[in-house]
Amino acid sequence: MFLSIIIPHYNLPRELLERCIASFVRLDIKANSYEIIVVDDGSPEPPRWVEDSFPGTEIRLITAAHGGPGAARNRGIDEAKGTYIEFVDADDTLIADESYKVCLDKLRSERPDILHFRYQVVTSSKDISPKNTAVTNFSNTISGAMYMKRFNLSGSPCCYFFRRELVIKRGVRFPENIFHEDEEFNTILHYHARALVYCDAVLYNYCIREGSTTANSSKDFEEKRIEDTLHIIERLSDFRNAQKECSNIQAKGFEHKFTMLCVDAIRNMLYIGMSARAIHGKCRERLAPLGAYPLPAASYSMKYRIFRLLANSKCGMRILRLVTPSHKPQKR
Repeated sequence: MFLSIIIPHYNLPRELLERCIASFVRLDIKANSYEIIVVDDGSPEPPRWVEDSFPGTEIRLITAAHGGPGAARNRGIDEAKGTYIEFVDADDTLIADESYKVCLDKLRSERPDILHFRYQVVTSSKDISPKNTAVTNFSNTISGAMYMKRFNLSGSPCCYFFRRELVIKRGVRFPENIFHEDEEFNTILHYHARALVYCDAVLYNYCIREGSTTANSSKDFEEKRIEDTLHIIERLSDFRNAQKECSNIQAKGFEHKFTMLCVDAIRNMLYIGMSARAIHGKCRERLAPLGAYPLPAASYSMKYRIFRLLANSKCGMRILRLVTPSHKPQKR
């Protein structure tokens, strides 16, 4: 088995999950080279219909107690048989065109630990259509840590293929029953990855829909997201401190991603309307003990340098409070 598609599912309308699965099934690849694993995360009515709805396609339904997307993805990893794994959210779709097959060929020929690709944001069913790419370009192979050093690593686990053996060997898992679990998984996975290839093809539709968990903008929900982000930052700090051997590139790549998570936490506190004083106090309470606040001097970008200059003082935080607009959170 070459590829395992893992789809965490919780209480979605049937048509969305059908749309998700169908977006991959239409790709003309050998049926015995892949499997689709739907992990139902404790829905009142699990989608038992999936195993019989796509004849000729190996689809398995795994039912589990409700534990959030992290628990569902962990179960999928444990159940997967494929050399490579790809996560797909049940309300999103794959753009399974020729570029997708070219990426699979790249995985077979070079066997990288991770292969990144691009995604597009769509807001209606009219936007969901295959993207025909004339030429699919790939980067040179670098380590996952070097990628984190050069780029701001996305929090989404749905924008790449990864080698299952790597997560098993390194014991990489998603935290469960918590938001932003993917930030920890992505960071640690890339920290350990020795070979990463980037592809410029758009292979994934991230579908915005009303009523999704990630579209929830209530105050209580947003406050929990911030608390969970801070908890993930603390967990990653513990991971960093536990590494006995660490290359210079691993250290710098990790520090870039870690710092950007701290920036995201501060920005989200601004977005939900917390006062400058409260944000400054939260940073002193939760980030300062980790050595993450004041934000470190680094030349990541001009935007970062300006943000750091303001965020590191009470006066500057007041300025950020004045200029930060209201914000509706997105999934990634």
